[in-house]
Amino acid sequence: MATDEKTLYSYHTFMFPFRFDKILKKIIDKHEYYKEKTFDERVRKAINDEFKQSLEKDDWEYQKFKVKNSFDYNEVVYFYDFVKDSLFNTKDFKENATSYYFEKKLSNTDYIICKNEYKWDKQKRKNIRIGEKVYTLKLEGISLRIFDTGVGILSFEIENHKYKELEDIFNINEYGRRIYPQFLGKNFDIGNTKEVFLAEYIKVAGIIEDFKKDYTSQLEIQLANFILDILGNTFTTKKSDIGKYYIQPILDDRMFVISHILNDEYSNKLKNENSLPDFWYEYVFIDKYKGKTVQNQAMQEELIEKSTYKRWQGEGTLYGISRYSFVIMTDSQYFGKEIILNHTKTMYFQMVTIALVNRASILRFSDEITAISDIKPDSNTADNITNLYKNYLRFKNKLYFKEITPQEQGIELYDKMREIMRIDSDINDLSTEIYSLHSYAYMLQEKDEKKEMEKLTKLGTIFLPGTFIAGVLGMNVYGDKIEGGGWIILSFIIIFCVTYYITKQHNIKLLDFFFPQKD
Repeated sequence: MATDEKTLYSYHTFMFPFRFDKILKKIIDKHEYYKEKTFDERVRKAINDEFKQSLEKDDWEYQKFKVKNSFDYNEVVYFYDFVKDSLFNTKDFKENATSYYFEKKLSNTDYIICKNEYKWDKQKRKNIRIGEKVYTLKLEGISLRIFDTGVGILSFEIENHKYKELEDIFNINEYGRRIYPQFLGKNFDIGNTKEVFLAEYIKVAGIIEDFKKDYTSQLEIQLANFILDILGNTFTTKKSDIGKYYIQPILDDRMFVISHILNDEYSNKLKNENSLPDFWYEYVFIDKYKGKTVQNQAMQEELIEKSTYKRWQGEGTLYGISRYSFVIMTDSQYFGKEIILNHTKTMYFQMVTIALVNRASILRFSDEITAISDIKPDSNTADNITNLYKNYLRFKNKLYFKEITPQEQGIELYDKMREIMRIDSDINDLSTEIYSLHSYAYMLQEKDEKKEMEKLTKLGTIFLPGTFIAGVLGMNVYGDKIEGGGWIILSFIIIFCVTYYITKQHNIKLLDFFFPQKD
């Protein structure tokens, strides 16, 4: 273990994407709530000054993007103008923006991960806990980006100045990203989970999560304490907290990992174009050191080939992309430490943010479609579908980009990221679903309009005899041949006969027409 605090061995960003909805009334059933309250009511109109002030009470600061140094300049000119408009907050907080960026005030800058260590007991044929390993890392910053698609991304930026070995760095990635147990053992036991990949505890900025909650009979996921406490009182996981913002994880029990290792020895091993070392596969897919989770050689080679970007392999620099990671390995010399590392913290972080918000928004809109489709249509259904469709089109125009930069390497990396995350294929499927749903809403509106037109037609038909008689009598055809009340009697007889005939012919029930029964 190295102890040189000035040497950076690895850099990590853990990113937690989530969806949020303002609680306007107690939520009994989520899908019923999504149907009753429009997307605008729950999300877009709920991102307002009151929302900002609530975050400020929890030590979040809204940050306008300013070019303060050359790295800021490089970051902003890297992207197309239409991407900048959606990604960078260059003005004061205002409603109806595409995204909002906040940073957390920190008094404690430790990110501590404690994992259990085990030894295999041959006689007992099980792992025996022999101690624990504690990793103390530097928490560089915590940021929160809010999008008008109802998606937020909470990010932890971490520096590792103490642990040089790959095993330690891989453990930091594997154990430091967990936010709740993926599975439980018998009788809701957490021991087996911690034996595999769950930390004994994670302590972030003084907030500890030891995963010892009561997980029995829990239908709702219980997020780690450091997630909820750092987000603050603005957000909640309780459906009855009216006025707060109900959050749900969109992906799984892991945060997305950005990781950059600076190591001359291992960087040199990546230069061989004929084969990649095993540790590269483990790094890309966030496996434990010497613990590949795919034990088929052909499948390993196929997956790692698809997930590796090799443009700079001759320099010992590789990029890896999976659905839950974006990793880089370089040497520790000037270019890796001063140039690529800053790209990792800026341009690549923004690139991952765009990809993550696309993936998370797609999943969110898919859930919204399911909610509306599952429930029997009523008078609000067409309006809710139209509102959802409008916001989906806004998302596609403001956040879904097939290309985000004119830089060749950026184009290639983002193409690979979109392919790995299946963003394009998923959004095509989603577009088909939501277009079909919108067509259904249009059909409902047409049906309602047709009913109204039918009512008017029938009403005109009913009063047609009276109109006809009034017209005939007004022509004074019969002169004075019929006198006195004879006109009135004759008029009622003719109206009755003609009306009876028309209602019989068109199957009109007058009571149902004037006093319609509810569906």
